[in-house]
Amino acid sequence: MKATMFAVVLSFAVLSVPTPSFAQDAKVLAETSVALPLNKINLNKADAQALTGSFKGIGKKRAEAIVSYREAHDGFKSVADLASVRGLGQTFVNTHLQELQGVFSVE
Repeated sequence: MKATMFAVVLSFAVLSVPTPSFAQDAKVLAETSVALPLNKINLNKADAQALTGSFKGIGKKRAEAIVSYREAHDGFKSVADLASVRGLGQTFVNTHLQELQGVFSVE
């Protein structure tokens, strides 16, 4: 009876230890699992409603400021132009430029 019980406990212990290949697969999956938008939002065409909530920190007022800037300056030439929008600023855009370029386009 002791030998059988020992064999059962040992089997569960062996099965519960993750192998290096599983751990490596999980690490690779975690590193590559990044939520990317399916389609980028065109800064030169989107309305304030589409821009609202499209990026962390861009609410209704900032979205309206983006549309106002676009209309006053004949559109955006690059995503970095968002730094000129009142309420966004150079610091915000520089800090998040890569992420902003992943969400927005100017095409």
